[in-house]
Amino acid sequence: MKKHTMLRPLFLRSLFSAALLFPFPFSLFTFHLSPLSPPLGESERGFSLFTLSAQPIMMRDVFAAMPDSIAPLVSKNNRLDCIDFIENNMEARVRNALDEYVTLEALTSDYARFRTSPSSFLEMKLLPAASPDTTFLLCLVRTIQAGEPDTPRRLEDSNIQFFHADWSPLDSTTSALPRFSLPPVSAFVTPEPATSTSDSLHQALRSLDSFHPVRLALSPDSVTMTATLQPAYLDKYERQLITPLLRPLRFRWDGTRFTLP
Repeated sequence: MKKHTMLRPLFLRSLFSAALLFPFPFSLFTFHLSPLSPPLGESERGFSLFTLSAQPIMMRDVFAAMPDSIAPLVSKNNRLDCIDFIENNMEARVRNALDEYVTLEALTSDYARFRTSPSSFLEMKLLPAASPDTTFLLCLVRTIQAGEPDTPRRLEDSNIQFFHADWSPLDSTTSALPRFSLPPVSAFVTPEPATSTSDSLHQALRSLDSFHPVRLALSPDSVTMTATLQPAYLDKYERQLITPLLRPLRFRWDGTRFTLP
């Protein structure tokens, strides 16, 4: 045991020196920690003496490393607690800096859904990248919600961002930089029937053209994303006209961007 104790500090220093000298390969892998001694205290959670084995990056590690700027009221300890709870089949709910509940609602090897407040949540997805120097990209969708749940007045709106898997920003000069643009409102509408209310329907469509919040939903099981137009802010008559004609759009990731089939 004394021999191991003397060698461990040298091993750790060598490891961290290698990480500084060769940052790229380390960004594509996390390291499995296998204790060689009894567990450390809570304040040292995540740091223990270990043997090294490279494995593909997992969403649990991406979520734990999420920058504070993404969810300022949620600490890293909050996130680590959520991971512990959900991996032990418990409700992954903790209190944030304002003493409000936040919940890790889903976690798989490449997907996470994290409710940051009663009216907002984040979705994260690791996407395979069609690039020789990048294995995965991270897609982040933020969604805000307003109005009464499960009613026609419920409104949801999303925005989307892309990062490297270690949360570092993408180089804006890269030609393969992921981009996503919503199609026009007409793409969400099925061909209209010939009815006497067509003028009213066109007016409702013009209202949607001026402001059309869209809910984006990443799939936990595939590299797809669904976009759903939100007509909740229209008046009751326009909403009744337009809602039956609306259809969700399903985009598929092709290695560089989300596209329609």
